[in-house]
Amino acid sequence: MLEIPWDKPVSLNMLNGKCRTVVGPLDAMKCLQSEWPVRQGAYYGCAVRACNAALKHRKRPEDARAAFLAASREAFLTDHRRGDRAGRR
Repeated sequence: MLEIPWDKPVSLNMLNGKCRTVVGPLDAMKCLQSEWPVRQGAYYGCAVRACNAALKHRKRPEDARAAFLAASREAFLTDHRRGDRAGRR
C-alpha cells in the first residue's frame, strides 16, 4: 500500500517522551497498531477504520486525519508543536 500524505502532518508527544510525526493514513495505522497507548477506546477504533477506508479510497485522507486526532485526544497525547492536547485550538 502507498501512503497518501496529509496536507498537514500530525506531531505527537508520545507517552515514552518521544515525538512522533505522522504523515498520512498508512503511517497513522502503523502508529495506532504498534505505538498507541490505549487501544480499547471508541475513537481508537474509529481512527483505525477511517485510516483503512482512506487507504482504500473510500474516505478522504483528511477524514482519517480528523479521526486520528480524536484518538490522540482520547489517549491523552499532546501536540508536539503546541504542548497541549492534540488538535485542540
